[in-house]
Amino acid sequence: MFKITPTHLFQKLEREFTVMCEGPNEDSIVGTVMLLNHLREWICPGGEKSYKGKRVEDMSPAERLHSQLWEKPEYHVVKDLCNGAKHCVDRDNLASRTDVLVGFRAGLGRAGDSLGVRHFIVDDREIRDICAPVYAAYAAYFAALTLAPVQNNMT
Repeated sequence: MFKITPTHLFQKLEREFTVMCEGPNEDSIVGTVMLLNHLREWICPGGEKSYKGKRVEDMSPAERLHSQLWEKPEYHVVKDLCNGAKHCVDRDNLASRTDVLVGFRAGLGRAGDSLGVRHFIVDDREIRDICAPVYAAYAAYFAALTLAPVQNNMT
């Protein structure tokens, strides 16, 4: 039987995020935003309840990530976008916070962007600039997992 794990979801996020960064479009943004928002719950299913009252030093890596993401303003924008896409909550407010600019723009464009790139703007920031710090937190978490020493169970 195949079981979806947080690692599988992160691998999917890597692909979605790469596509979004190379050429932002609605599909890649929706996929990226959904994964950036919900991967946190897969990594730390107990959420804040699992670490409430703990010192940071006493939290597990998953609990620290959960807490750190909540402290990022970018995570809250991602959450708003995800919830706005899934639910009929505050869509008018979200619409007033977003815009699409067509064509390469100084200050928004990236190396490799086409002249016809579409810039998706949220709260006066390009979507890639909003998603990048959230993605970086997940990437650091998964990198630390792969670098963690393997326990030797032999005695």
